[in-house]
Amino acid sequence: MKNLIFALFTALLLSSCSREYYKTASYEGYAPAHQVLAVVPVHTITSGRIPPEVTEEMIEQIEDAESQAFQISLYNEIARRSGSHAGEIQVALQHYSETNARLKEAGFTPRESLDLPPTKMAEILGVDAVVRATVRKTHYLTDLESFGFDMASSFLFLFTDWPFWFLPDSKTADVDASCSILDGQAGVPVWSANRRWRLDWNRRHNEIIDNISRKMARRFPYREL
Repeated sequence: MKNLIFALFTALLLSSCSREYYKTASYEGYAPAHQVLAVVPVHTITSGRIPPEVTEEMIEQIEDAESQAFQISLYNEIARRSGSHAGEIQVALQHYSETNARLKEAGFTPRESLDLPPTKMAEILGVDAVVRATVRKTHYLTDLESFGFDMASSFLFLFTDWPFWFLPDSKTADVDASCSILDGQAGVPVWSANRRWRLDWNRRHNEIIDNISRKMARRFPYREL
């Protein structure tokens, strides 16, 4: 029992330290005035080895769909950790449907809103700060190619004496994700985090999105112990 309590306390302490680490020098000066935040459309970027049959229009359609999926997932993960108790995120969130409706009313599509400065974005949305994220996918193999390598790896491992460290890599892509909270008056970041993920061909798309959002939300500030 004592070990369990110690483990929980250690996890809480490490989580708190992690959030503190990602705060910028501007946090203490601006964050106390933040009452309402908005998670704005996520900037998704696709690069690397793209199959020749995939057109620019197709990539934009994929990126737009991923942008909305990431925005909703990140909002949900942050909202799930919000509340008035110790350790919970103690700031209000504008619902993503309201955010997107206000952008549309102001004449901006989600893709066009990516170029707006944070001060203009906050003014349009009527919030104190905006949560902006960028997700860049760098592709190395198509899914079918990666699947072929994975099958070859399994065959070599099971039926030959080939050393496992020489087996082919089934990595499909790397994903670099960054997330920042930007003050609506000064436009300066008060908190920023980034992570890199390795993706394999057999990972479900929604699983990847939720995993990235979950990791970012765990580091989110505005908490009191």
